[in-house]
Amino acid sequence: MAYAQEIFIPELPDDTEHRVRAYYETWCEAATGGGVPDRKVLSVDRLAPWLDDISIYEYIPRKRDFVVRIDAPNIVEASGESYLGCSPRQIDLDFGTTMHATLLGVIDDRRPAFHRVGLERKIWEEWLRIMLPVRTTDRDENPILQVFVSHFFYRG
Repeated sequence: MAYAQEIFIPELPDDTEHRVRAYYETWCEAATGGGVPDRKVLSVDRLAPWLDDISIYEYIPRKRDFVVRIDAPNIVEASGESYLGCSPRQIDLDFGTTMHATLLGVIDDRRPAFHRVGLERKIWEEWLRIMLPVRTTDRDENPILQVFVSHFFYRG
């Protein structure tokens, strides 16, 4: 088991690289009227620069849980772990994190969450974790809430 340290931050740090800030600003622009943006607005074309950085956690209301629908290739490569099809509870067990509780907060509040996540590997690394709520629908047009979860290397 690896251990990760999470520190909640109220906003992106001033020294956040432009590419990461542009990702968050793209989400903000799609969140018209302060609502949760629709995945139709946040299309593959619009998110193209960050597709390899975005994991999608789908909310399952009857279980008050999530399932990882897409596991970001960049984080799978960096961690050597894939959680595709798993609950974030497994990530919490493996890394000592609070992913599940934080994701519930994002869903309940319909607001983003930001963390600095530290991880000891060959050296101490820090990542920015950004959680952004989005909405979509199933084939029958029933609403589905999801969270885009992205990790960006911050410093090592």
